Amino acid sequence: MSKSSDSVMAVVDDEIMAMAFEMIGIRAVVIKETRELFRFFKEEQNLPSVIFINERVAEKIGPIRMDLINRGRITPVFAVVPDMEGSRGVRLSELKSYLARAIGSSEVEI
Repeated sequence: MSKSSDSVMAVVDDEIMAMAFEMIGIRAVVIKETRELFRFFKEEQNLPSVIFINERVAEKIGPIRMDLINRGRITPVFAVVPDMEGSRGVRLSELKSYLARAIGSSEVEI
């Protein structure tokens, strides 16, 4: 594996999506159970700089991602991609929440 592909991976809960990532040269791991996702992210010692996750996975590992942010970790960067069925609006909801916290508001209209 080249150095650039070592710094990127995908963690998804769909085999077809994993195959799509593999076809463009990104190592993909399929994990469907929430408990297994938590274990993977807690035990994996060499996480890459960028991890693509689909929206269902993003929802499941929200606490892990928030813990990393609260601890000031800037890597890995989680790139949230829509599920195969289409966008669920997960990332937009997260961005609205971050923006609201940044400006001290309880609600943001976009």
